[in-house]
Amino acid sequence: MMKAEDYSQGEAFQAEKRTIFSTAWLPVCAAGQIGQAEDFLSATVGGWGVVAVRDKAGTISVLRNACRHQNMPVVGVPSGTCETFRCRFHGWTYDLAGKFVTAPAPVAPADARSPEVNLVSFAVAQEAGLVFFTLAEAEKVLPLTLDVALPPYGSTISTDIACNWKVLVEHLLLGQPDEARDFAWHWPLLALRRAGALAIVEQVVPHTFLRTRLLTHVFGGRAEEHKPSGDMIKQACEHLQADRSAGTMAIDDNALLADFHRQLGAAYAESPTTT
Repeated sequence: MMKAEDYSQGEAFQAEKRTIFSTAWLPVCAAGQIGQAEDFLSATVGGWGVVAVRDKAGTISVLRNACRHQNMPVVGVPSGTCETFRCRFHGWTYDLAGKFVTAPAPVAPADARSPEVNLVSFAVAQEAGLVFFTLAEAEKVLPLTLDVALPPYGSTISTDIACNWKVLVEHLLLGQPDEARDFAWHWPLLALRRAGALAIVEQVVPHTFLRTRLLTHVFGGRAEEHKPSGDMIKQACEHLQADRSAGTMAIDDNALLADFHRQLGAAYAESPTTT
């Protein structure tokens, strides 16, 4: 049974960070967002700061956005193009695969060849034009099962919402028919719906327990046309957040929502301090 505290306090978010976001494949971006060599995108997903980057050979990596010197962010902008990453605090520099390159002599590591001075690199998977990463060992994570073919990537819009990530998921799932052929939910952070020739992927990006970003990736068209829809979702979710904080919970009125709450309950059971 979900409680108001699960939507309005940090304890549940920390449990989710341990038992959900650290153990699943998490979407970080559409591959088209880093479509050219040396493109990068930084994000905070489930409390984890990461950088998705495409190197000169076209290989995509997802790196932890934390310098190995003093754990400060290496990337401080949302996206861009570069040849190396350089921590602005003490100048440690890394290549686009996260390998340590150089640092000023006064703060240089004792052993520049040690793998301990490279940026932490996560397992990466690409599916249906999207980039995923996992903090766990890839072979211990359930395989990705999107199994869809999407039209060419168009563009992405971002909507910041003052709500818990679960509120946004519940809103996306509410009212969906149990056997909807044009809608699919992929645990824990991805919804896919068809709209004629378009495919619209809604990526839920939990920042903190009361800050969530919705990335609307449009395949086969342009995302800008969907900004009014994003604004409506924002308004609805911020209203729902007030309801959840006041103790009004979502009713499991379809199989998708019931399954989402079931999986949340299973995750919370692994963290006895929460619901």
